Amino acid sequence: MGTTPTSSGEAPMQDLVVVDTDVHVPEHHPDIAEKVAEKMEMPYSHLLDPNKGTGGYGFPSTGSHSEVPDTLSVFGGRDDVSSNVTDTEAYIDEPLFEGFGVDYPIINMQPMWDVYPDTEQIVQQMPAANDVLVEEFMDASDEYFGLIGLQTRDPEAAAAEIDRLGDHDQLVGVFIHPGGQERGLGESRYDPIWAAAEDHGLPVVFHTTATGHMWDMAGIYRSMSIMPEVHTLSHPFAMMWVVTSLIANGTPAKFPDLEFVILESGIGWVPYLMSRLNREYSTWRSQVPLLEKMPEDYIRDQFYFGTQPLGEFNDRSQMADMIDLLGPESIMFSTDHPHYDFDNPESIRAFFSHLSEADQRAVFGENAIEVFDLPV
Repeated sequence: MGTTPTSSGEAPMQDLVVVDTDVHVPEHHPDIAEKVAEKMEMPYSHLLDPNKGTGGYGFPSTGSHSEVPDTLSVFGGRDDVSSNVTDTEAYIDEPLFEGFGVDYPIINMQPMWDVYPDTEQIVQQMPAANDVLVEEFMDASDEYFGLIGLQTRDPEAAAAEIDRLGDHDQLVGVFIHPGGQERGLGESRYDPIWAAAEDHGLPVVFHTTATGHMWDMAGIYRSMSIMPEVHTLSHPFAMMWVVTSLIANGTPAKFPDLEFVILESGIGWVPYLMSRLNREYSTWRSQVPLLEKMPEDYIRDQFYFGTQPLGEFNDRSQMADMIDLLGPESIMFSTDHPHYDFDNPESIRAFFSHLSEADQRAVFGENAIEVFDLPV
């Protein structure tokens, strides 16, 4: 669905301001990993440096699983995208601005630091990677925005990182990879992170990976035998756990000015989870004393959900029902560039054609401009 090309000679999405809330610059890519390694101390600088044979993943390997081809054909054959991710014209401007009609990308490094075993390493790696994001991307264009990557194993260090970078005009949110945490992200140990984000007016963005839940749901993951099982369930499983933990522990009530953005898990599971949480809240209200209203109300007031991957029914008209159940005010557009299952905004827009022009503007740009407080 997401691979429909833009017609030659046409200006895509020209009638809308399009904000892409999920643009990846993979931290383990050799172009990035080498620059991050330069900012770290031994032995971690050695582990991150792809020239030392580790592949940039942060732990020893032969490198055989981290070879990068001349083009990003590994991402679905999109060889219009240069493999040199620091060549921003080829990696971002040409495919997103010119090809898709995106006006403003929100870039993340897609860090998954909490799955690494060494806490000292990830506490060092966090500011190093964020500085590379600023130097290589934020400094390259005023039209780029970014997310401050965070580890959560040391919440005080994460809060300090927010304080260090939270006033940067182009860093408009914080990024957390659900997966590898010792406890659910709603538990009070993580409150310093939420407090710092709220103080700086930065939304918290959650984005897992295809295997991100394997540390938290090891039994289920071990029982899966093929990729369709893993990829169908991994992202929504992880995000249902994130939202449930935050709601059950009263995080939105404790931080009423904090907003949360859930990426790369689609939207179809959200109405079900809201109804399920409402039912459980009614049954076990005494166990969630911080909640002053129904879980659905907190989700509708403080949570936003990226479109990608939007999903698809056999009866395409039912997509409108799903979108309406969640509501366009809670949805943000995302491509997942440059991954193989990216979504082209022109293709995705067809599923929102039943909405008013104002609601389409909200989904494709204005919701993100407001939540991330983009200076545009």
